[in-house]
Amino acid sequence: MGDNGYELAIKISDDYNKAYISIDFLKEGVILKPETVIKELKDRSITFGLKYNVIEDICKQGKTIHSALIAEGVPHEHGENAVIEYLVDKEKKAKPQILEDGRVDFKNIGFVNIVKKGEVLAVKRPATKGKNGTTVTGKVIRGRDGKDVVFKIGKNVKLSPDGMSTVADTDGSVVFDGDKMSIIKLLEIKRDIGVETGNIFFHGQVVVNGNVTSGYIIEADGDVTINGIVEGATIKSTGNIVISRGIQGMDNAFIECDGNLTANFINSANVSVKGDIETGAIMNSTIKSDGNIRVKGKKGLIVGGDITCKSDIEAKVVGSELGVVTAIKLGVDIEIIEELKVLSSEVKETMEMHDKLDKSLKLLKNKIDQNPDDERSLFMYKKYSQSFLSLDTELTEKRQRLKMLNELVNNIRGSNLKANYIFPGTRVKIGSTSFYVKHEMKNTVLLKDRGEIVARTL
Repeated sequence: MGDNGYELAIKISDDYNKAYISIDFLKEGVILKPETVIKELKDRSITFGLKYNVIEDICKQGKTIHSALIAEGVPHEHGENAVIEYLVDKEKKAKPQILEDGRVDFKNIGFVNIVKKGEVLAVKRPATKGKNGTTVTGKVIRGRDGKDVVFKIGKNVKLSPDGMSTVADTDGSVVFDGDKMSIIKLLEIKRDIGVETGNIFFHGQVVVNGNVTSGYIIEADGDVTINGIVEGATIKSTGNIVISRGIQGMDNAFIECDGNLTANFINSANVSVKGDIETGAIMNSTIKSDGNIRVKGKKGLIVGGDITCKSDIEAKVVGSELGVVTAIKLGVDIEIIEELKVLSSEVKETMEMHDKLDKSLKLLKNKIDQNPDDERSLFMYKKYSQSFLSLDTELTEKRQRLKMLNELVNNIRGSNLKANYIFPGTRVKIGSTSFYVKHEMKNTVLLKDRGEIVARTL
């Protein structure tokens, strides 16, 4: 185009939504008509969104320009996906903490979302439609519509008539399983559990704003929160148990849960927990945990009793200067311990029965040898023989299972006991390996290494 006294270049953006023009006028007085520029653009298939006023202005001024925006398309827009906005705290995972003085901190827990029937739990922000766009070359680019999202509804939650929100169908507390929201019924008792209330059996969550007195029972299909002290009572939960003032069990408290246990202290109690235990002190108690045991707070004391823990135990002080026997077993889960106990007893009983049958068979055999026509002895011999074979098979199976469980226990490693002070009288067992503390140990971790329990300094 230099012959016309100017050079013209057109550039299209990578997304075809903009076109730019550069014109270099080579001499003064050169006349460039808008129609010429428009033809050049159309020859490059630029037909949409032309800026005619810009073209006219460039031609009128007749001055060199670089990368002037000469055409602009309409960008396409994808629709936004639908979003569920929860009006209850979906991520609430806080748990009670043991303070330095051993108390349970309830002030900032907030782990229970309590709602009333009819309360809106979540709302849906609907998906939006996509908008089509057009490039400077006239090509239509379609915008995708946003995707819908479906509420995942569990028990006691219903969908609003317009399908855009979920509503509580009962009073209770909100729980989540992934994105699935349910409401479990909540029973709140604003007094002690005792003569006035009787035992509590509830298919939901239980909150007691008092004590649980000796001899009474709470069984719940949900978390149990007790804002007082538990005496010689029975507490069973499929969830977590929190006891703000602790357990004064008098050897008659039985605490059992599938989740975690948090308590100010545990004294003279029987505790079986599938999760973790966090407390300020454990004294003269039988404890079983499939998780970790953390004894923190002012005392951080474990003394007396029998502690079984599948994972790790951490405390400030284990045992006492008086040499109180404190037994600690690590690395074995509750079910194996219970099965070993039961199976060992069964094997012993089966062996005794096996020996009795063996002696009876020998006596009957002697009778038959002396009198082959003794029909009663023959009948009893056949009957006892069948029982003996059945018992022999049973004994073999139980011995094999017992051997396997013992091997499993023997090979356990990885669990440890960590404490600032461990006093003599403490017996530690990791799997089947034992360690007896004979002198005071400071800032120590006891763990299993190459088949032996070793002490290492923290």
